[in-house]
Amino acid sequence: MPYAVLEKQLKELPEEYLDDVSRYVQLLQYKIAVIGQVKEEKKGIILGLAEGKYKIPDDINAYDDEIVEMFDERKECCL
Repeated sequence: MPYAVLEKQLKELPEEYLDDVSRYVQLLQYKIAVIGQVKEEKKGIILGLAEGKYKIPDDINAYDDEIVEMFDERKECCL
């Protein structure tokens, strides 16, 4: 919405409602400030924090058969 349209609407409002409009504008400014702080906090997250601390296999599916066997054995013992 262009400022000219908003200004026209404000001029058409009875003066008794201008305090309400002002409080709403202050609320919006506060929300913008809080959202800005949240974005700043998110920027502080360090990606790759655990880089190099864990070995990742070349084939992530390499041990699937062993895992299936472990669960199959567990299933058999508990039946």
